[in-house]
Amino acid sequence: MKIYESLYSRYYDQESNEIFAHFPYDGENGETWESPFEKLANLAKSENWNFTKKEFKQKYKQKFPILTNYLNYTFKRAQELGLINYSKDGDKACFNTGLQTNDDKDIFITFYRNKKSEEFNKPDWTCFTFVDSYSSKLTLFRPLPEIATYIEDANDLIFDTKLKLDVNFEHIIDHNSDRLPPQLQSNRRIALTSIKVAVESLRDKVVRNYKVAIPHWYEGKVQLLLPLNLTDDHIADLALVVDRDKEGNIYRARTVLSMDLAYIDARLITRPDRDWLNP
Repeated sequence: MKIYESLYSRYYDQESNEIFAHFPYDGENGETWESPFEKLANLAKSENWNFTKKEFKQKYKQKFPILTNYLNYTFKRAQELGLINYSKDGDKACFNTGLQTNDDKDIFITFYRNKKSEEFNKPDWTCFTFVDSYSSKLTLFRPLPEIATYIEDANDLIFDTKLKLDVNFEHIIDHNSDRLPPQLQSNRRIALTSIKVAVESLRDKVVRNYKVAIPHWYEGKVQLLLPLNLTDDHIADLALVVDRDKEGNIYRARTVLSMDLAYIDARLITRPDRDWLNP
């Protein structure tokens, strides 16, 4: 079975044979490449698929950057787990988006095969439509594909405050200085002190509210995100990525994520509580 790098074209000159599907839109009537994803956003339960902070809006310059990333990586996980259904003739395909309508019906995306994809240098498939689980357009794919899952051990979702947290402070500062707040980037000593102080407060935060630790998916495994408040006691600047070493029975943290990247990764597993992860 062919493995695709992405669901849709992720950058301008990406090779068509790396892309699963073409997503058509009517440019002559004002549609853009984001229009197909807007249809999904309108069909699904209401959710803010864009960032709230100005710097992230300027960075992505899209209406639905969280949704497009979510759908792409949901496809990759469905592909990995064999959760893409095909019609008997092999000319149509479908997978579960993991999203639901307002009345809790699963939403599926369907495709038809481009039979002359190589001749015209196009992806192998074209997106046809988004439909809910009651649609007659899904008859060819029943039983319908399940949602892509990520959790095998429920313990991965909870930060165990009894375990030691080993943080590689030097690696975080030396290799992620561009992610630090501007006022800390030029002073390594102050940056180191600020991160250490923020880390010291994490255990108490989790004890008071276990939901502070947010699971996210990265490179085939679940990790936890914890808030680092470096410049404001009430607003997190970065997310500390915590990886549980089950053999050593310890948590290790070697990197931090900007809030936009943290939210995108976390959204794959579930819709994060925006209590602190609010990019």
